[in-house]
Amino acid sequence: MISLLLALLIGYALGAIPTGVLLTRALGGDALQGAGSGHTGGTNVARATESIWAGVATALIDAGLAALSVLLADIVSPLPWAPALAGVGAVAGHNWSLYIGLRGGVGLSSLAGMLLAQNPLPAAVAGLIFIGLWVGLRKVIGHDAQRTILTVLTIPISLWFLHQSLPVLVGGTVAVLLVVAKSLGDWQRVYEEGEGILEQPNTREE
Repeated sequence: MISLLLALLIGYALGAIPTGVLLTRALGGDALQGAGSGHTGGTNVARATESIWAGVATALIDAGLAALSVLLADIVSPLPWAPALAGVGAVAGHNWSLYIGLRGGVGLSSLAGMLLAQNPLPAAVAGLIFIGLWVGLRKVIGHDAQRTILTVLTIPISLWFLHQSLPVLVGGTVAVLLVVAKSLGDWQRVYEEGEGILEQPNTREE
C-alpha cells in the first residue's frame, strides 16, 4: 500500500513540473495565464511564444515526465497497479500543479506519455484513433475543446478492444476523465481568429 502511494506521489511530483511556464519564461514569451486558454500545455505555449516548436517541446517534455514517472513506479513497487497510479498522478499533477497554484494544462501529453510507457504499441494505436477522429470531425465539430472532450473518450474504448490489462485500462480511463474535467472549462470558450490548435500562431512584428 505504501509503495502504491509512493508511486502516485512520484507521478504527481513529476507531472506537476510546469514545463510550459518555464519554457515560456526562458523564451521571453507573454505570461501563459493571459494567453489563449490560460493553460500551461504545449498549445498555449505556442500561442504565448508564437513558436510552434516551443509548443512541441513542451508537449514532448510533459509526455516524457509522465513516462518517467511510470518507469520509476515500476522500480519502487512490484505491484502491477503502481505504474498506472503513477501515470494518473502525473496527469493530475500536470492539470493541477501545486508548484503554480493548482493551475496547469489539459493533460493530453501526460496521458500519452503514461500510456506509451506502459504498453507502447496499443497506446500508439489508441492515440492514432484519437488523432484521426479529432482531425476527421473538424468540419462537424469546429470547436477544438469540444472535439477534444468527445474524442478523448474513445481512448478507454480503444484500450478495451486492444485487450489491455486491468491496471492500464482503469488508469487510462481515470486519466481520460481528468483530461475531460480540465477541458470542460473551455466548452463554451470563444476562440480568437487564428487561435485554433491547427492554426498558425501570429508571428511577431519586427
